[in-house]
Amino acid sequence: MKASSPLWIAALLLVGAAGAFWGAGSVPVALLCLAAVAAVVALSGVTRRILGALLFVVGVAGAFSGHWLAIAGGVLVVASGALQVALGARMPKIGMGGQKPRAHDPETDMWRALERGDDPTDDKTPGGTTSNE
Repeated sequence: MKASSPLWIAALLLVGAAGAFWGAGSVPVALLCLAAVAAVVALSGVTRRILGALLFVVGVAGAFSGHWLAIAGGVLVVASGALQVALGARMPKIGMGGQKPRAHDPETDMWRALERGDDPTDDKTPGGTTSNE
C-alpha cells in the first residue's frame, strides 16, 4: 500500500462522517468533520496523531445523540482518528512529494538581482572589488 493511501482513506472517512452527521441534524459536528479533512491533509507527524486522538473522542461523543446516522458518522470519525493515530507519522504532508529542483536560469538570476537592487551588469570579481577602478 502506498504511503498516501491511508491519508486519503482518513479524509474520505471524514467526508462520509460529515454527510452522516449532516443527515442526522448535527450540523456543527458535520462542519467540524469537514474542517478536519483540511487539517488531516495539511498536518504531519505528531500533530496529525494528536488530531487523530481528538477526532477519536469527537466520534465517540458524536455517536451518543442516538440517531442511527449520527452513530454511523461517529463510527467513521473514530475509524479516521484511529487510522491517523496508528499511521499518522507515515502519511505524507501535502506538497511534499514530486518536487524537482529548478534548473539554473541566468536570466532569472539577473531579474532577481534587479529586484534586490543589485546591478547585474556590474563586472565584479569574486573578491568583491570592481574591475573599473
